Amino acid sequence: MSSAGTPEFFASFRRLLRARMPFATFILIRFDPGKAPVMLDAWFVSKRLPSAALTEYLENTYPFDPFFQFRDLPAGGGLYRLPEIAPDRFFSSEYYLEYYRKTGLCDEVGLLAPLPTGGRAHLSLSRFEETGPYRRREIQCLKHHAPLLLELLAQHVTAVSPQVAVAPPAAAPSIADLIQVYAGDTLHVHLTRREAEIAALVLQGHSNGSAALSLNIARETCKVHRRNLYRKLEISSQRDLFGLLKHLL
Repeated sequence: MSSAGTPEFFASFRRLLRARMPFATFILIRFDPGKAPVMLDAWFVSKRLPSAALTEYLENTYPFDPFFQFRDLPAGGGLYRLPEIAPDRFFSSEYYLEYYRKTGLCDEVGLLAPLPTGGRAHLSLSRFEETGPYRRREIQCLKHHAPLLLELLAQHVTAVSPQVAVAPPAAAPSIADLIQVYAGDTLHVHLTRREAEIAALVLQGHSNGSAALSLNIARETCKVHRRNLYRKLEISSQRDLFGLLKHLL
């Protein structure tokens, strides 16, 4: 507690949690509205995680991260395991297959703490496949202590990374906007607003049912829009869609 806001905090916090359970990565990131994530500190066991993987995440793939996407955060923050907040088809998505799984990680727990300026502090604890996923008792331990851990995390990040309060930029284009504009200007394909919205959700790991629920439309209607989307773009799979549009996300 006494080290919050000092250079010693990150290592002290890691030792505190690692005394209770093993993990392979310990990464502290700040999420702010309308901005790319900022990494504040990171630790990897035996440097097994390629540095290029973290660079790729911070520069390109972060919009696919369920922790970055998560918006239903309670006032005091929360502790979540990746499967709890990921879209229903996340583990068969191209992001998971082509990026996340290739890191060798098999499970992840994240602390998400709201900050006074409107951003969020995110502490990620991941495991490699040989260690196996987190056990039930380990998750219960973390959740039992989550209120204290979240408060410490918020205090530390606020102290070491203060920012002026910001609001999401009203004119910032959504992923659907970017897809629709790119399809028209570069691919010379006219996508309807609904088709672009479905493309964005599919890329993030949503099934037809989950996308339909997000957009408040019928599942069959979503399937029709998705077929039209694929036909217009002359593709036949989620993998094709990912390869065509991933640079926009």
